[in-house]
Amino acid sequence: MQEKPLTMANLAWRNIQRRPFRSCCLIIIIMLFSATLFGGSVLMKNLSLGISGMANRLGADILIVPYGYEKNMEVALLRGEPSSFYLKVDLIDKIKGIKGIDAISPQLFIASLNAGCCTTKVQLIGFEQQSDFVIKPWLQSQLTQPLTDNQVVVGAKINSQVGDEIIFFNHPFKIAAKMDSTGMGFDTSVFMTMSAAQSLMKNAKLIEGDVDHFADYASSIFIKVNSDYQPKDIVNQIMPRYAMDYNIDFVMTKGMLSNIAKWLTGFSTIVYSLSAIFWVLAIIVIFVIFSSTLNERKREISLLRILGASRRDLVNMLLRESLIISALGGIAGIFIAAVLLYAFSLLICQSIGLPCMNISLFDAVLYAIVVFILTLIIGPLSSIYGALSMTKFDTYSTLREGE
Repeated sequence: MQEKPLTMANLAWRNIQRRPFRSCCLIIIIMLFSATLFGGSVLMKNLSLGISGMANRLGADILIVPYGYEKNMEVALLRGEPSSFYLKVDLIDKIKGIKGIDAISPQLFIASLNAGCCTTKVQLIGFEQQSDFVIKPWLQSQLTQPLTDNQVVVGAKINSQVGDEIIFFNHPFKIAAKMDSTGMGFDTSVFMTMSAAQSLMKNAKLIEGDVDHFADYASSIFIKVNSDYQPKDIVNQIMPRYAMDYNIDFVMTKGMLSNIAKWLTGFSTIVYSLSAIFWVLAIIVIFVIFSSTLNERKREISLLRILGASRRDLVNMLLRESLIISALGGIAGIFIAAVLLYAFSLLICQSIGLPCMNISLFDAVLYAIVVFILTLIIGPLSSIYGALSMTKFDTYSTLREGE
């Protein structure tokens, strides 16, 4: 078998193999940088898409909820954690005539028991089809006819398909439609008609007290404000007249999204700071290692010079070593981060408690290319000084030093 000719590229690769411990340490440091930068950037983009999607398609500017349940509403909306709370729905008739209100629609929340479709509890949401402007924009395909009391619409992450049957509180429902991914709690929620939700409440004995008038209750009232008016102006008209009588409070969606955006900005600062630290650390460590190995590699460099290698060839070989290490670390880091994000993206978003949507494959590849290019810069940038220094000593004197 004919042996491959010895080139500077082959020699660089053999030098890396001859020092496995040193090479692995360098690869791990660079891998941490690329994994942090790629994983953090993709995660921030996922969160950003979830927030922007929620802002663009939620539709409601104001949410009216029972007093003290503002956080419950935000958690149910953002994370889909099952929750139940109620207010008198006749408030709608009293406020729908207020100037500036374009649309108003109630929703009824029921925290379900475990269902055959799901491994955990899900949020059941009753909505009024005629007035709804929150659910319909998310449907993958429009319903050809109104939803019946025995049909439901399921979120994107419910493991059932259109036509399947699922059971809640011993009552079977047929899936009539499925929603697009919202990045919100809607993804793990199930939607039904208001009358079906009210019947479930009564039959499952989920309400106490005013049982005979269960149909008079909802969990929240969604309000869409005319673009010529400010949401706070509408709140200022409702609050003094009805806040005490109905024991209600308000969630301003813009304020909620603004708080999320601030958190995301802080999170991105942390991620990029960690990436910058790893980037600088990788440069310093490679620089120190190349400098510390200067003496031990003098004889190697001198022998190559005697064998006919030019200074340019030697610099090229040393830079190739660092470039190979950077490439291996970059690929490993991006691959590990991608696998972890694919496997645990839903869990990560749920633990963070924010809406999240997966970026497109094109964007993911673009992020990977940018991170890989930044990673490739680390090795050559940190080793250029050492590489130039190693080729400037006297060849003859270096060889005689060991005699």
